[in-house]
Amino acid sequence: MSGNCRDGITLEDIFKPGGILERRFPSYEYRPSQYVIAEAVLDAIRNRYPLCVEAGTGTGKTLAYLIPSLFCNQRVIVSTATKNLQDQLFSKDIPFIREHLFPSLSVTYMKGRQNYLCLRKLHEQSPSGEGFEGAQEHWGALSKWVQQTETGERSELSWMGDEDTLWRHLDARSDTCTGQRCSLFDQCYVTRMRQRALESDLIVVNHALFFAHLALENDEIGRLLPNFSVLILDEAHEVEEIAANHFGKRISNYQIEEFCRQSGNVFSDCAELVGLVAKVQASSTDFFNAFPGLMGRYSLNFYQQPEGTTLDLRTEVLEQFRRLQRSLLALHHNIQSQSRLPGEADPLVRRLEQMSATLEEIFNLENTENVYWFEKRSRGVFLHVNPIEVAPILREKLFLRTDTTILTSATLTTNNNFEYFKERLGIPEPREVIAASEFNYSEQAILYIPRSFPEPRSTRYLPRALTAIQEILGITRGYAFLLFTSFAHMNHVYEALRERTSFPLLRQGDLPKNQLLERFRATPHAVLCATSSFWQGVDVQGDALRAVIIDKLPFLVPSEPLVAARINLLEKEGVNSFLRYTVPEAIITLKQGLGRLIRSRQDRGILAVLDTRLRTRNYGKLFLESLPSCTVTDNINDLRDFFQENASRIES
Repeated sequence: MSGNCRDGITLEDIFKPGGILERRFPSYEYRPSQYVIAEAVLDAIRNRYPLCVEAGTGTGKTLAYLIPSLFCNQRVIVSTATKNLQDQLFSKDIPFIREHLFPSLSVTYMKGRQNYLCLRKLHEQSPSGEGFEGAQEHWGALSKWVQQTETGERSELSWMGDEDTLWRHLDARSDTCTGQRCSLFDQCYVTRMRQRALESDLIVVNHALFFAHLALENDEIGRLLPNFSVLILDEAHEVEEIAANHFGKRISNYQIEEFCRQSGNVFSDCAELVGLVAKVQASSTDFFNAFPGLMGRYSLNFYQQPEGTTLDLRTEVLEQFRRLQRSLLALHHNIQSQSRLPGEADPLVRRLEQMSATLEEIFNLENTENVYWFEKRSRGVFLHVNPIEVAPILREKLFLRTDTTILTSATLTTNNNFEYFKERLGIPEPREVIAASEFNYSEQAILYIPRSFPEPRSTRYLPRALTAIQEILGITRGYAFLLFTSFAHMNHVYEALRERTSFPLLRQGDLPKNQLLERFRATPHAVLCATSSFWQGVDVQGDALRAVIIDKLPFLVPSEPLVAARINLLEKEGVNSFLRYTVPEAIITLKQGLGRLIRSRQDRGILAVLDTRLRTRNYGKLFLESLPSCTVTDNINDLRDFFQENASRIES
């Protein structure tokens, strides 16, 4: 197999007019930008360098990176931002490639261990056991499914809801796995998945799994992926946040409670160990109860007190921390001194060591490269440690170890360059491709930015914004996404519109996301009010979506611990954090939100950002220069004229 073709087929044979795609896919249209991406991907793989690709909507980037990646004699991993995108790739794009191009292609679809059934747990548990209340009705269906399933993957169980607690007791999480000591290791679904991956040309994962694998470098049980040479990160604009999460650590009172409950069962025959487990639970309760504050997220090392002064909260709870650590160490020492232990003790010891290590890292007062924070949620207290910067970690663990890394998304550039993206991820000397959207935004969309409008902090803003929203909805007769930067604004506008409009209203949180989208598509004149999770990864084509209205520029919340730590670090380095971090992040998010509107060549509609700062502040031009080229207006009548001109096309 040469670097320029596979099975005697070249990229030109596939993509160019009259090629395989056009002959075998009736609705296929040659897209120059798609071919440019495909050539760039093939060259990056052949010459082993990283590649950044911003692929505008409609370029067909999935086939543009998938097909050339299969021209090499190397294992390829494709990682997507979400399981939904992962499903689409595996169930739609790859079968097409198999059928029409490479019939011998071997592919493995991988999710995190918690998505798979643990056979040992199933065999050892009883539906009448602790934690299985109400599970009896499902036990028969579960047992029957085990006799039929090839993968043991939870998504096959259509009757099991997202909140079903039964799965939590049966999944194959690494912290409860006994590894090769398990009598069912060879039959294990995770073992079999790993084996399939070792025999595959292409492995499809999601970012959460990939970066968890990367972070678990020395954990043979936690790591799932085999060695690879080519990595494709789709929706790569999400990489920094996901990597920061997985290269960090977390511990909560829930984790220790669960550990103590399971340890009490496993060591129930040893009174001394049971007593030490009770001491761990007692010291854990004292420790987590020492953290102040209402529900929310707070910095640990820069905790702001009610009077405004800050302190390192870790020094305030140091004594409780030491008591907890002593109890954990005493339990660990006593377990290790036992002459005979059940097999279930191994994962418990591993978890005990991990919890102690996490606490030690969180209370390392000398480390300034991390951000330390805690969250209070319901009765839970969660302590976190995360790297402030992931660039050095990604450079060492990923870019310098992988032959080729392709990073792609519709939103990677700010002000038409990759400088911000490259800096945040530490990508060493990548080649760059900006493939413009195949859509004609100047004909398909109009952007409304008011000029004489209160700024978002003004008390006059929400009433004025509500009036503008009503006017735009009147023009489009509904069929709109209202995207907000806060739940408070979303709920205020939703409640106000309930009294002022007859259009069917939907709100994020009232139904699961997928159900909400299906109802939106199926309901004439529907209006969906939503926040951050609907700004990206949502695809509604055609007449069902005629307007996307955004309340204000999506700046990061500066009090969020990780955001605050990044801002502080940049300011200490003498850098303007607002222009180097806050503005670029907001530009990428805004591009994602506005990108919900035009998803095909037939789509037409109105974009609106009800934030006059785009016109009045110096940084506004940075946003405007980063957005698709279309008519920009501050006159609501222009929206009415645009809609009337395109009415026949929109209604068809």
